[in-house]
Amino acid sequence: MTSQNTTPQSTTSQNTTPQSTASQHTGPRNAPAPSTTSARSASADLEWAADPLLDPGVVADFLGRVEDLSPTEDAGGPAGLPALVDRFAALPAPPGAVVVIALPNGIRALRFFFAVALAGHTPVLLSPSTPVSRVREVARELGACALVRAAIRADAYGVTDVTRTGGADLGLFTGRPYRHHGPGHVILMSSGTSGMATGCLHGLDALLRNARRHGRSLGQRAADTTLVSLPVYYSYALVAQVLGGLVHGSRLVMAGPPFSVADYLATVAGRGVTLSSLTPSLVKSVVTAGGELPAPLRTLTVGGQALDPSYVSRLLKLNPELGLYITYGLTEAGPRVSTLAAHREPPHRHGSVGVPLDGVEVLTRPTDTGERELLVRSDTVYRRRVGEPAPSKRGDLIEPGLLATGDIGHVDDDGYVYVHGRSSDFAMVRGEKVSTATVRRAAESLPGVVRAATRIAVVDDDSAVLELDVFVDDAVPPSEAQMRRHLRSLLTRNELPVTVRIQPLRAGEHHK
Repeated sequence: MTSQNTTPQSTTSQNTTPQSTASQHTGPRNAPAPSTTSARSASADLEWAADPLLDPGVVADFLGRVEDLSPTEDAGGPAGLPALVDRFAALPAPPGAVVVIALPNGIRALRFFFAVALAGHTPVLLSPSTPVSRVREVARELGACALVRAAIRADAYGVTDVTRTGGADLGLFTGRPYRHHGPGHVILMSSGTSGMATGCLHGLDALLRNARRHGRSLGQRAADTTLVSLPVYYSYALVAQVLGGLVHGSRLVMAGPPFSVADYLATVAGRGVTLSSLTPSLVKSVVTAGGELPAPLRTLTVGGQALDPSYVSRLLKLNPELGLYITYGLTEAGPRVSTLAAHREPPHRHGSVGVPLDGVEVLTRPTDTGERELLVRSDTVYRRRVGEPAPSKRGDLIEPGLLATGDIGHVDDDGYVYVHGRSSDFAMVRGEKVSTATVRRAAESLPGVVRAATRIAVVDDDSAVLELDVFVDDAVPPSEAQMRRHLRSLLTRNELPVTVRIQPLRAGEHHK
């Protein structure tokens, strides 16, 4: 691990990410699926999966150790993984084609994720609450060949040949080019830090490497039972928890969302949970409710945004035997970057996000404001952007393996990383990361809207909410009700603004 408070030689702020060079394949309008025999042959030929962890038998054993607290009526069984792999290998698309998976937290979502990857295609996880129009936009921008949801209306999603497999519906996108990246890739959506349909292309081997390094920084072991209460479409839950469980041999308990303190504490005690991860807002809820964590929990990790040092101290005081780890990362980094073992550190370090993981280097460079931006160098950094262009510079590649985080901070003389703030294009709203650029773009896509502006407001309980000012053309102004309906069709619940103000523009103001 290396931390430096130095400016790297490459100080250019432009994004040197190469344009996507993934090849395209036009999906047939009604192509029949290849036979099961050819599917098995395609699956057997996937020699890219050299990592023994990606042996289908190893993955099936891992899924067999997953306990799902919210099982679906038709979740499919562990024995269904080989059949699912064959089904995806039989898709009428070239290796590495993109498959969009929008399923609730649970073993079913994991089974589809691994089946797509083991079949040599590129899985991408979305929130199951993603509106239909947004799913279609994501699929179009990514050049997806297939969609997996609990239930699919073919006409609504623009798919054909909808079949039931593995406890979910599978539909094929036809009549447009498929984009494919070759076997061994995963797309992590970065909508929390960039656009509505922007993703990061990662190597699955790099994600496994990041999971291994992160787990080592926590002392994770095979005897652990990990509670996955965060959505698996978050890069943290997928890599640090799910893939972390695979590489370290740990057992998983899948729960929620939604989150409640009472259910969380009962699950930890009742399911033998030893390792758990929470966002800072959820930690605050736990502390406010009393803060004492039940046995056998021995390790709690916190990530997603800065946790006030006072909460770190209070949590440790209430739980003196707890291993408390403050972590830092971002989707583009693969995703975890650094870890602070807060229970081993003096209070003056509780505001730090710790030291970089093995194989990760954190540097800084000056900004136009005189502050310093954190940079991350690692072999787990994403390979390139996919989908629509990112409206934010956060997560830009300076060069392969070197990432501009968009975060302001410093690295002290002992190598500890401190994050002072983040770029203005995103914020934490109701405990989740929201791209304000995404909200503005959604509002500006409605006819009559000239521009939109967002504002973060603090309400009585000290939580942040989003407010939206929409500047409209006097000639055809949308109403507030029309705007809210439009936003609901494009945004997730946490992205929806609490306040929407329609502001008519006078002539001559349109370009101010």
